[in-house]
Amino acid sequence: MYKLFFFLLVVIASQGISQNTASITYDLFLSNVLQNNPLAKRAENEKQYGEMQLRAAKGNYDPVLSGSYDQKQFNGTNYFTNLNSELKQAIFTSQYLKFGYDYGNGNYINPENNSLVPGQAYLGIEVGLLQGMRIDKRRAEFLKSKEYVNYYEAEQRIQLNALLFESSQRYFDWLFNLKQLALNQYFMQIAKQRLNGIEALAGSGERPTVDTIEAAIFYQGRLSDLQNALIENQKVSNDLLAFNWQKDRAAGFSESLSTNDSLDLFFNKAKKILTEQLYQNQTTNPVITKYNSLQKVLEVENRLKREMIKPLLNVKYNLLSNNAVTAYPMLSTNNYKVGMQLSFPVFLRNPSNAYKMAKINANNNQLEVMNKSNELSFKIQALKKTMGILADQLQNAEKTAKYSKMLEEAEKLKFLNGESTLFMLNTRESKWLESEIKLAEFKLKFIKTLVNLIYLNGDLNYAF
Repeated sequence: MYKLFFFLLVVIASQGISQNTASITYDLFLSNVLQNNPLAKRAENEKQYGEMQLRAAKGNYDPVLSGSYDQKQFNGTNYFTNLNSELKQAIFTSQYLKFGYDYGNGNYINPENNSLVPGQAYLGIEVGLLQGMRIDKRRAEFLKSKEYVNYYEAEQRIQLNALLFESSQRYFDWLFNLKQLALNQYFMQIAKQRLNGIEALAGSGERPTVDTIEAAIFYQGRLSDLQNALIENQKVSNDLLAFNWQKDRAAGFSESLSTNDSLDLFFNKAKKILTEQLYQNQTTNPVITKYNSLQKVLEVENRLKREMIKPLLNVKYNLLSNNAVTAYPMLSTNNYKVGMQLSFPVFLRNPSNAYKMAKINANNNQLEVMNKSNELSFKIQALKKTMGILADQLQNAEKTAKYSKMLEEAEKLKFLNGESTLFMLNTRESKWLESEIKLAEFKLKFIKTLVNLIYLNGDLNYAF
């Protein structure tokens, strides 16, 4: 049995040597997650999407060049030739500056389209005097896009916050498992040394043979605990490697990690951070930022829907050139073209109800902001109270581990003096190991509670 076990250990060790072992720290791990994990890159795309949306909305104010050409020839006769071109520049809301050129000629052309021989240039303005004067669809899209930049930045932070939170959880699970491995390795070595010593004493007749059986059984139990910890280590290591991407690929199963970090180190750091930050009430969770940005977007939409209730009244005025030299057109207020367009829905059912629906959407979002803020506040306060209870539990667990060790040492001394049994010594030792693992569990829970508090605060300050 022992030969088989040591053979397996040699195989496992040789596999570990063949793996690519990399040393890592918590800060380095988080940095790698932010740089290489595809979820972090996806979050970066959210920010770029918002910036591109703003640039697209600004593009609605780009000048527009348009033109049309129509000609009809029949039986050798030029019925008509029409050429129209225009450069149109949006100013603010429903106001446009225009510069154009019209040419019309032909035997059967509409008289109003007949122009001077070289054509006719014009300079004009188009204004919405009622609907669209204060805000129109183009202006609303621009204002909403400015807020959507903040919205998508908040969405990026939400995704990064979730990614860093989950990554941190997996890292500290890994550190806890390393602590378990170390404890089980230590106590297995003690059991092995005791078994060897009792076998030697039994061989010389100083200990009964039955003690070697009990020591061997106890050693087998310690060996089984170590093997279970090794199996758990494979699982938590793989979970950790799933986040630890290398450039454009995930870390393979052939890779392994080592670290100088420890659960105890981060437990002490967590206590220090809590002492400094436990009573800070500032919350910067990006979920609230996202809802606040959306609220501003909905308010802009509300303004636009309210504007759509007004009648549509557009006025156009063009100054016309009266000379044939198109390179230097001469404009005069005596030569002009004016137009007006008026429309108004009789019952206003569409615009009025669209406005009411926009108000409801804005109100619902505001209620959601209040609910989310309240929910986060309660969760943060609950975590702070949990921290206080955990601190008391940790003190009790530390005392239990200390006292269990003292009892084990006393029992060992009694056993060496022949005043105790191997069964009692093994029992004391088992209680000591159990208390050490329970203490490590409380430390892990304390660290994870702090990580959860950082997650709810949403400041992405996970490095500690």
